Amino acid sequence: MDATDNLNLPYILPAQAQKHVTHNEALKALDALLHLSVLSRAVTAPPASPAAGDRYIVPAGATDAWTGQTKAVAAWQDGAWTFHAPREGWLAQVTDENRLLVFRAGDWLSAAFDIAVADRIGINATADATNRLAVAAPASLFNNEGAGHQIKVNKASAGDTASLLFQTNWSGRAEMGLAGSDTFRIKVSADGSAFNDAMVADPATGRVAFPAGVQGMRPQLTAGRTYYVSTGGNDGNSGLTAGAPFATLQKAINEAHKLDTAGYDITIELANGSYAGATVPRALPGGGTLIVKGNETTPASVVLSSGLVFGSGAQARVSGIRIAIATDLIHGLSVGNGVSLRLGRMEYGAVGANADHIFCDNPCQIVLEDNVAITGGARRHMNIGAGVLLAEGRTFTLTGTPAFTQFAAARNSGTVSLSSPTISGSATGSRYIAETNGVINTFGKAATFLPGSAVGTTPSGGIYA
Repeated sequence: MDATDNLNLPYILPAQAQKHVTHNEALKALDALLHLSVLSRAVTAPPASPAAGDRYIVPAGATDAWTGQTKAVAAWQDGAWTFHAPREGWLAQVTDENRLLVFRAGDWLSAAFDIAVADRIGINATADATNRLAVAAPASLFNNEGAGHQIKVNKASAGDTASLLFQTNWSGRAEMGLAGSDTFRIKVSADGSAFNDAMVADPATGRVAFPAGVQGMRPQLTAGRTYYVSTGGNDGNSGLTAGAPFATLQKAINEAHKLDTAGYDITIELANGSYAGATVPRALPGGGTLIVKGNETTPASVVLSSGLVFGSGAQARVSGIRIAIATDLIHGLSVGNGVSLRLGRMEYGAVGANADHIFCDNPCQIVLEDNVAITGGARRHMNIGAGVLLAEGRTFTLTGTPAFTQFAAARNSGTVSLSSPTISGSATGSRYIAETNGVINTFGKAATFLPGSAVGTTPSGGIYA
């Protein structure tokens, strides 16, 4: 045998002349192949000015001195190229790719190893019995190789934990995942000891709760809600129980509009007493009806000393309240554009001579769902412009002969529709005015049917029927 089995290094043979030549050839081969690192495997033409010791893997299609040496290791030594045919398992680091190759099955391939790993791995860090994989780095990258990439954190049973814990100086500050149950949670801590749930997702329904509340988002109702108001209450209370009521109706309305009702109704219950009026500026977010309820058995026990104003599509119901307003020019119920207002049992006391019990000057709908008691006068009891007021089978009971400029008015194509009404008691003033195409429909009642001491009028296309 004239050469070694693996690197094909030449032996010095017995009685060989010029032994140093053979020895030097072996050293040159060792220098070329030991700790093999090549500059490139993509250069097809030998470099014009290679440095001593430069090595390359010859690619297919190589030219000039590299012709026919595909896959061989070409080394520039003593001013000439030497070539070394690779053998199975040789390793070579390719500098311009920063890649380790292995010669396997007749070709240079990216090196891959099946390694039997111990029970822990530390990458620039020390792993321990709990943290069996430890990595210290500016960042860690998990990239997809295919359609996507999943990171899986598995636990043995529902009572175990599968989560991500975020720390400051090794003290927990935030945790997300399945901590002690199958409910997904995000919780936070100021000290690493006490944690507060910020978000909880119910696995059965997918419904998300924010136990500590949410800034910038409206809490969403899952059922109807009632707010309580009492003259002995405090607007700093929760208003959620009769024992912790608000003091004002406006506070309850404001709180109702902070919610996403999800279609549920909100009821405001007024205890017996006297209250200032309030404004319902718009519809409840999320739909549903705003119900303002006083004493439905004895409406006179709950008094509003100023008006209720409804605006911008509000959907509301008012019942069990007496309205009596000493200041002029303030309507009892002022109904705005797009409002749908239902009225239960109500009592109307005196308001100013230039104000109405019920006033509407925009498209709206008002429905009388119960009988009406009238104990005081006004410019008009009902004054409907552009909207519609509907009542079927209702009794209007007047006490003490209240005075009106007109008892009922319909203007600007507005409609007052009184089907099968009953009038009890009397009033002074004109019975009605229907003007500018307004319609008062009593379904055939006589022109003297509505309460008053003077005839009604129908100027500018108005109709009384």
